[in-house]
Amino acid sequence: KIMVEMFVGWRSLHTQGRGLMSALRDYLGDDLDYREIWEGETGANLLLGWNFGDGHLHNLRFLETLRECCGFEPGEFVVAWAESQPLHKPTQEWFVFDGALGVVERGTWNVNDCVAAQPWLPDGPIPLNVTWRADRSAV
Repeated sequence: KIMVEMFVGWRSLHTQGRGLMSALRDYLGDDLDYREIWEGETGANLLLGWNFGDGHLHNLRFLETLRECCGFEPGEFVVAWAESQPLHKPTQEWFVFDGALGVVERGTWNVNDCVAAQPWLPDGPIPLNVTWRADRSAV
């Protein structure tokens, strides 16, 4: 358990980690405090036995395959995923994937907000621009 949390802490030292934790907090609310959180590369190692960087092996296609094979309940397996920041944009794109429902939120965050925040987000989540959200009333 401690090793898993060390990887999450390491990811939070990077700007995208602050954004990912903010997106998870936005989707899960206070329930996030009671969840076991895994960093993407350690999760890929567990599921695939191999990784070489976020997104190369465990992208949306992989998540959809897990969804088809595993029969998750809503909220049982939730992933926040971010694209790399393009050189010509001040923002990063992200999405939240629920193992039972598929992609449930999409948006962007301003990378400068991630840079300005402390890793443990003492002032709360960074501001998110949610560009699309699934209808939660069906769940």
